[in-house]
Amino acid sequence: MVEPLPDLTICVASFGPPETTRRFLRAVHDTADHVALEIFLVCRGDRQDLSTLQAEFPELTILALHSGSYINGAVNRAIAASRGRYFSVWDDNTLATWGCLPGLVDFLDEVPDAGVVGPKIRDDQGTIQQVARSFPSCFSLLVPAGPQPGRPAAGWNEYAGGETDWFAGPGITVSRHLLDDIGKIHPGLALYWPVEFCLRARRAGWHIHYLSDAQATGSLAAWQQCLTSGREWWWRRLWEACLLKATWRLR
Repeated sequence: MVEPLPDLTICVASFGPPETTRRFLRAVHDTADHVALEIFLVCRGDRQDLSTLQAEFPELTILALHSGSYINGAVNRAIAASRGRYFSVWDDNTLATWGCLPGLVDFLDEVPDAGVVGPKIRDDQGTIQQVARSFPSCFSLLVPAGPQPGRPAAGWNEYAGGETDWFAGPGITVSRHLLDDIGKIHPGLALYWPVEFCLRARRAGWHIHYLSDAQATGSLAAWQQCLTSGREWWWRRLWEACLLKATWRLR
């Protein structure tokens, strides 16, 4: 008998204490409802609790992050090994709330030209994180005013959902058909790969959405720390901005 494919592959980056990882995984299991999962955990290979985690969560696959590397390479390894119909990237400081994962999967099932979708994110104080954004100018990439470049999408508010240029936060979820069409994330971009990936998706005719009824608790600041493995260097922003400008001729 052929084993059915998972609905959703989750790739989660973990750089905090073991209890943070366990809390994330437990929240995923408690809120998945009808969504069949497979999970890839990106973390340092010297963690002492990995065997315990795999015993507790049998569908978990560990991807060790080499010293000095960023998560982009590990995400591409997870994409290559994954079997889910959809692929979603998170940090373990973000917690899916009830209905979030089913909402993302159901939306992609119902809207076939949607290549990327993401949830509404609130921080611990309840402040909405502006994860739906316009494509940034080169200047905003070089000298960003906040955790992520580009202006918030027009109309972003408490109850809004709709289309946007790119999705800037955790929980970014992509269709397998999109990955088959445009390929994996850019291997040279650690901080700005979501910008470049959404650019390629839009230029290939796919649509980027954000949902108001799929929600999670997290922050853009923690997500940025995850993307850079906790290392925030000005020259990395400069190099990646120049690479994006040369490759895609941002306005």
